Amino acid sequence: MVRSRVLAFILLSFLTISSLAQSSKRETVTQSVQWFALSTHIKVHNSVSILAEGQLRYAQHFDPMQFQFRTGLDFTINKHFSVLPIGYVYTWNPLYGKQPATYVNNEHRLFQQVIYKHHIGRINLSHRLRMEERFIQVHSNTNGEVVSQGYDMHLNRLRYRFMANIPVNQDKMEAKTVYVSFYDEVFYSWGKPITYNEPDQNRIYAGLGYQFTKALSVQGGAFYQLLIKSNGSKQENNVGFQVQVYYNIDLTRKE
Repeated sequence: MVRSRVLAFILLSFLTISSLAQSSKRETVTQSVQWFALSTHIKVHNSVSILAEGQLRYAQHFDPMQFQFRTGLDFTINKHFSVLPIGYVYTWNPLYGKQPATYVNNEHRLFQQVIYKHHIGRINLSHRLRMEERFIQVHSNTNGEVVSQGYDMHLNRLRYRFMANIPVNQDKMEAKTVYVSFYDEVFYSWGKPITYNEPDQNRIYAGLGYQFTKALSVQGGAFYQLLIKSNGSKQENNVGFQVQVYYNIDLTRKE
């Protein structure tokens, strides 16, 4: 049963990638990427924590690609469900890679998410559904001068991520555990500037991690991002690695 479910999801992942990638007319480039992330939950109540996350993303030979800061209030409903009703992200978007944008358009973002966790045998599974309201900076060239028109491009995006963590040297995820990690995340965007109305991004990661303590874990591995631009005419195939550090702080603990 476990094996059949995992194989079914892997097959679905490949079918999703295939459907996203199919276009004979799309201008496609392949480039290397190097992504780093630090994420922490600061527990301030038995069921409430503050999310703080930083992302450092590079393309080609560590050229700046995207920098991001994320925060929000996360509410734990029970051992399976958590809800983040409102969160905020600021994103810096340098010009990068083989298909650079015309201008540096940064972004304010609001988001909401629900996470459901469960396990099948020793496999720890999580499903994350995230809704985003994006306010993107717009620039124009007026008489040879680049002019900012503010954050007046409004887009929406829905994201679904499936993740599996499988302990290797222990029966469950605990201190001193080596584990295998995998995730697949699919994106769907809509808004006035978007004319490509199909799933437009897929991220796949597979790697190894180590759970040092209950609070600290580090993982790294291979990463692939398929990114289709808003009009559907351009596509990035970004292949490289991703390193993630998780460090959680519990302010409710009594010394």
